[in-house]
Amino acid sequence: MMKNLKRYSAPWLNKQIVLFLAVFFALFFAFPKQNLFAQTSLNIGTAPASEKLTLQPGEKYEGEIVVWNLSERTTTYDIFVRGFRQIENQPGTAIMFTEEEEARSLYSAAPWVTVSKQKVDLIPNRNEKIFYEINVPEDATKGEYTVIIAFISEDVQQQLGSTAAFTSLSSGTPILVKVGEDFAENAELLQFDTDRDWYEEPNVKFFTRVNNLGDTHITPIGEIVLTNIFDQEVGKIVFNESAQSILRDNSASYETLWDYGSFLSNDNKLILGPIQADLILMYRNFQPGFAPLTATTSFWIIPWKYILLLLLVIITTVVILKMRKRKKDKPPQQLPK
Repeated sequence: MMKNLKRYSAPWLNKQIVLFLAVFFALFFAFPKQNLFAQTSLNIGTAPASEKLTLQPGEKYEGEIVVWNLSERTTTYDIFVRGFRQIENQPGTAIMFTEEEEARSLYSAAPWVTVSKQKVDLIPNRNEKIFYEINVPEDATKGEYTVIIAFISEDVQQQLGSTAAFTSLSSGTPILVKVGEDFAENAELLQFDTDRDWYEEPNVKFFTRVNNLGDTHITPIGEIVLTNIFDQEVGKIVFNESAQSILRDNSASYETLWDYGSFLSNDNKLILGPIQADLILMYRNFQPGFAPLTATTSFWIIPWKYILLLLLVIITTVVILKMRKRKKDKPPQQLPK
C-alpha cells in the first residue's frame, strides 16, 4: 500500500509529466513539417502592375514589361499568356486561368497576344524587359477582355506538377482590353455595416460589398461621412483609397477602417453615443455623379471603463461628503461632571 502511494505521489507524477513533454518535443522537432509552398513565394517584381487599354477591331498595340529578381539566386521563369479572373469577393485581384478555364472563356485576349520570350533567366539585382504585342482581330465583338502575362518559376512547376495548382502562385501584369464603345456601367450595393454594434473608442471597421451588374469593370470610390447625436459631422473617411476594381459579373468586399483615437473631432465635436455613417459611392467613368450608391448604418461609442471610473469617483465623493456632514451635525459628547 505504501509503495502504491509513493508511486502516484505528486513528485512521481511531476517526473512522469516532464518525461512525457520531453519525448513529445523530441518527436515533434525530429520530423519537420512538410510545407508544399515553402519554396514557392513570389520573388519577382513587375512593372507596370497592370494595364487598361481601349482598342478597336483590327488595331495593334505594342508594350513592354520590366521584371526583376527579388531573391538572391538566379531563377528560371516560364512566361505564360492566359486570361484571368478575379478572386471571389476580392477587388483588384487577378488569378490566371487554368487550361480548362482558358478553353471555356469567351473573353480571354490570350490568343491575341505574342511575347518576345517564352522563358527568362532572372539574375539577382538585374532587370529584364519582355516585349509583347496585342493584335485585335477584325471580327472581334464588343466586350472587355482579360489577359495576364505571368511568370512562374520552374521550381514551382516541378513541385506542383500541374498548371491548375500553380495559377495562384504566378506573378505578372494583368491587362484589361476594352474593344468597342458605349459600355453599360451598372452596380448595386449589397452590404454596408460595421463589425460590431458598439465600441469603447473610435476604432471602427466598415464592411461594404458591391456587385458589378454591367459589362465592364468598375472602380467604386467615395466617402463615409460620420455624424454624432447632435447631427454634427465628426469624421470623413475615403472609401477604396487604393482604387481597386471589380471585374464584370463579379462582386467584391471592401474593408474600411476608422481609427481616430480621440473622443473629440478636429473641431472639438463630441464623438460619443450613437454615430451615424453615410456611404456615398460613385463608380461610373461616364457621368460619374449620376446614380450614386448610398447606404446608412449606425453604431455606438461607449467608453464604459471611463464612465465606470467617473461613477466610482462621484460615488466616493458623495459618500465622503455625507460622512463629513454627519460628523459635523453630530452633537459633541459632554464630559461627565
